[in-house]
Amino acid sequence: MDEFGMGSKNTYSIYGPARNPHTPQPTDGSSDEGYDHSPGGSSGGSAAAVASGMCRAALGSDTGGSVRLPAAWCGVVGFKPSYGRISRYGLVPYGSSLDTVGILACSVQDVQEVFQAVSRPDNLDMTCMTESLRGRISAVSQSRSWIARLLGQKDSDMQTVNTEKPLAGIRIGIPKECWVKELSEPALDAWKQGARRLSDLGCEIVAVSLPHLPNSLPAYYTLALAEASSNLARYDGVRYGLRSSPDPRDPKTVNASLKYSNTRSQGLGAEVQRRILLGTYVMSEAACRHFYLPSQKIRRLVQQDFDTVFALPNALHLGPGKPMELAAAGRPAGVDALLFPTATDTAPLLEEREENTAASYVNDVMTVPANLAGIPAISVPAGHKDGMPIGLQLAAQYGDDDLLLQIARYLRA
Repeated sequence: MDEFGMGSKNTYSIYGPARNPHTPQPTDGSSDEGYDHSPGGSSGGSAAAVASGMCRAALGSDTGGSVRLPAAWCGVVGFKPSYGRISRYGLVPYGSSLDTVGILACSVQDVQEVFQAVSRPDNLDMTCMTESLRGRISAVSQSRSWIARLLGQKDSDMQTVNTEKPLAGIRIGIPKECWVKELSEPALDAWKQGARRLSDLGCEIVAVSLPHLPNSLPAYYTLALAEASSNLARYDGVRYGLRSSPDPRDPKTVNASLKYSNTRSQGLGAEVQRRILLGTYVMSEAACRHFYLPSQKIRRLVQQDFDTVFALPNALHLGPGKPMELAAAGRPAGVDALLFPTATDTAPLLEEREENTAASYVNDVMTVPANLAGIPAISVPAGHKDGMPIGLQLAAQYGDDDLLLQIARYLRA
């Protein structure tokens, strides 16, 4: 994977880039040497391992799409659960308010089995959902009469319950803000076909608006880099990690500041150093006022946009007794899930170079909103372009992971 999870193409690993197993032969008949495509980042190694059949499932870290983007580019399923569903104990932190442990597998069923095994409370992770919060989320989810049948469905029911319209009663939203100019024609076609498939399965397809979604990418990188600068300050060569020169006679060890800077210059890669520097600048007094605080406000607005379009209320904002009130209220306005592309195009060549570093960050434009809001999202294979996979993404309300996985099973089938 990319060093410290920082990258979208898996080119920032100390061991060299991972290779996308779906790399096609060149159409001009030339040798395929040097014609490798990116598996996506940062968890591209996990996605490539699953896609090549080396393992049934793999874990990855998803801070801004680092599980879903590789899944889309490698043609596998990539699931980012709600923030706090899976313990992060043992995971090296990048952006603590964004980091989520995700799951990659060839099928949604495999993802579900792994998710059921690892989704547990953990007292060693203060951000992990407590048992009481999980119970409140379950009660809210089960209060929806139009959803209860689908949530209670077992594997054997997939072929027996209303096979023509198994998703009848589900409402799917299509965010108009995801129709960006960078979206390729094959990705757009896959999006349309995915919406038609869900409609054929009984879903009601409606257009929705998430007005602050276009501001997600700059807000995400401002917040993520600020948190990364703070989290990676521990790698100073004093407490643990690489120390640049253990020789006490080395003049660079005489001055603590020189020793500290030399250790970090030698031990951290170029992309990590770049993000630390940007994050440190963002947290300076003047930049914090102009960039960091506005980005936090944008994050809150993005979360509110999602809360507005989903029929299920956010369990974090509900008090005791609310599930009973929801059950009595009937079918509310709003959607049960959102459908949009995972990436704007298929995997690029590893040898391709963006005109500037910031251009590589645009790969995350479709995936970062779910991290900012802490909601679950899953990428499923949805076709190919010139032999390279294309992924579609589903997202649901915070805590509605089980419904999201059930819908994804039908979309993937």
